[in-house]
Amino acid sequence: MKINYRQTCILIFLSQIALKFLALPSLLYTKSESNSIFVALALMILDGVYAFFILNMAEISGEKNIYEFLKSCLGTVVSKIFLALLLIKFALSMANISKGLEFFVVDNLYNELSWFAYILPLAALIGYMIYKGIRNIARVGEIVCWFVLVGIIFITAKSFANAEPESFLPLFKDGLKPLMESGFKYSSWFGSSTFLLMLFGKVDFKNKKKSQLIRYLLLAILLVQFVYYVFYGVFQITSPTHNFCLSDLSQFSSLHTSIEELSWLVVALWIVAQAVQLALYGYCFQQALKYIFNIKNNVWPTLVVMLYVFTLSVVGDLTIGLEQIFLSPAVSVITICTQYILPIIVIVAGKIRYKNKKPPKQAEQHSLVEDSTKPAHEKKGA
Repeated sequence: MKINYRQTCILIFLSQIALKFLALPSLLYTKSESNSIFVALALMILDGVYAFFILNMAEISGEKNIYEFLKSCLGTVVSKIFLALLLIKFALSMANISKGLEFFVVDNLYNELSWFAYILPLAALIGYMIYKGIRNIARVGEIVCWFVLVGIIFITAKSFANAEPESFLPLFKDGLKPLMESGFKYSSWFGSSTFLLMLFGKVDFKNKKKSQLIRYLLLAILLVQFVYYVFYGVFQITSPTHNFCLSDLSQFSSLHTSIEELSWLVVALWIVAQAVQLALYGYCFQQALKYIFNIKNNVWPTLVVMLYVFTLSVVGDLTIGLEQIFLSPAVSVITICTQYILPIIVIVAGKIRYKNKKPPKQAEQHSLVEDSTKPAHEKKGA
């Protein structure tokens, strides 16, 4: 079943903010200090531009899924290689979200936690959402989205008065090199539009409004910029010691009243939003498996995804320094290739293959205009 254009925009919004409030702000600061806010801004704008082009190509492709689309443009072998690379991207994204959630739960909610008590319900929930399909994930995202938005603004606004604008000065004191290095090293926390490639043929463009996508993209960008401004303005040089942006801001600004409990309720809702993101990337992982191995049903690919989520937790618990994998140059190169180069290949190949084809709605409107200009006797004869 398809999802409507508004649900697609909401998923884009949630993807844009997905990993931005875990360890990313503190990690960025180690490279580019408070100017890290501009790194996040540039990469989120880039992701927004990609979202426009990918959705446009998805509309032109009509009912084709991504595998059918790629086969028509690049052939079977290249298409499967392409999908295998995307599968790696989705696996990395899932690992990033999963490990971030685990560290957050351990450091902020429980001193001791049974991994089986944590991961089994999470894997079961993710598996159920994936098995039910993208429409199920989109509907949950619709419900969670607004609570998360209001909650994040609530937590951050309480500390806004304590943020010092002087902490951002002087701007670019070391030039653009630290910002570029920062963007490269932490690229795996971005690339939020890549999942749209797996929604080819699954989005209903009937009530499409470009302004709607712009609003959701701007909302995500402004929200992240607002939180980063307050975070860096409040914690300044100590920012690298604060690994969890939202929870640390909520603790900093709590008034030891019922507001403190309300702040943690917001953080809990944000955790639910992360579960939605984990399900979204899990769905993309599942679809990539189906296309690569020509699997017709959802059962086995869903079980593979659930096993992967479970394995991430077990391996992460046994292996010291697993999180450093995400900071390695190899992962940065892989993510940049899959996030930015592969979508360009899709867009260029699609433009060449479908250069004379308009989106279905536009083509229909064009034919109606042409038909209205014909003489009456031609219409009747037709």
